[in-house]
Amino acid sequence: MKKERKPQTLTNFYTRVLDVFWDITKRKKEAEEASRMVMVVRDSNDAITIQDFEGRITAWNRGAELMFGYSEQEALQMKIWQLAPPDKAAEQRDFNRRLFAGEKVASFETQRLTKDGRLLDVWLTVTKLVDAAGKVIGIASTERDITKLKQVQEDLRKLNAELEQRVRDRTAELETANKELETFSYSVSHDLRAPLRSIDGFSRILLEKYSAKLDDEGKEHLGRVRAAAQHMGQLIDDLLKLSRASRVELRREAVDLTALAGEIVLELRRAEPARPVRWVITTGLAATGDRQLLRVVLDNLLNNALKFTSRQAEARIEFGAINGDQGCAFFVRDNGAGFDMAYAGKLFGAFQRLHSPADFPGTGIGLATVQRIIRRHRGRVWAEGEVNHGATFYFTLPETSQKP
Repeated sequence: MKKERKPQTLTNFYTRVLDVFWDITKRKKEAEEASRMVMVVRDSNDAITIQDFEGRITAWNRGAELMFGYSEQEALQMKIWQLAPPDKAAEQRDFNRRLFAGEKVASFETQRLTKDGRLLDVWLTVTKLVDAAGKVIGIASTERDITKLKQVQEDLRKLNAELEQRVRDRTAELETANKELETFSYSVSHDLRAPLRSIDGFSRILLEKYSAKLDDEGKEHLGRVRAAAQHMGQLIDDLLKLSRASRVELRREAVDLTALAGEIVLELRRAEPARPVRWVITTGLAATGDRQLLRVVLDNLLNNALKFTSRQAEARIEFGAINGDQGCAFFVRDNGAGFDMAYAGKLFGAFQRLHSPADFPGTGIGLATVQRIIRRHRGRVWAEGEVNHGATFYFTLPETSQKP
């Protein structure tokens, strides 16, 4: 009995044709992708090789030829460890053995030897090649020449070592210079203060005991001598304070700035008990820093405020803090003589003065000392003012432990 044959419909026919078409298209794409991969491997600047169980090279790309100097025909007659220098050949055999045994070998740095005897530093990546059944059939190696990179790294290392040595040498020179400066400061303190005290003392004796023998002009001259000696003594004291502000080791601790300002204000009141001044000290102000140096900062700023409000009938001096874009900033504000903002850049320079000594006495060292101390605390100091409308001096301390 004959089996009845089902008639083939047009739809079934087209379906089969489409299946064949898509299969051909898929294989064509796979072939194109494989072709592209071959081109990538062939034209890569990295050396890409394949070797078998015995280490025999079975594939050799253009990058390997350029890197090692062997043609493909020559390389296919070699074993992979022939590319390694004598002290690395055993290493090559060992990781080949480990790969075939199923171990995982990560990328690592090693060395290779070129045909003309040059030693190359390379970054080696190895990959097992397996067949459809998962059996290891070979090893693919990718080697990147990092010789120039290593040389650059070595040059940088030497340069850094040289720079570090220069820094050490320069630091030693600065330490020596600082010691010499310290010795000079002590010398100034001892050798200059004594004669200045003598000048001032003998001038005072002349004025007191021999006043009847001196005319008015002679008394005036002696008065000027005394004033000059006293001014020089104060200048020496201020220079020594400026020097100590740079040399003393910072001892960081929690500092109650409100209490510190209160102590200074109490001293100022005792010095001028008859002078009416309204002091405004904000409570709860604290920071982290060197207590003694921060006392010098507040002492200079509050003394300055007191000095420059001396001509005000109602002096007002405030110590407080504000929160801004840069965090907490402390300030000392007064309603005194103020200054022209066009000259604000000169305020913190040593010996820079914006007012006549006849109007407001001083040495021009105090604000330079303030700036040096704040900078040592890695903070910032600046000022704002207006002539005859007072001034405000701000400073920041990065390690502020409490903000208002």
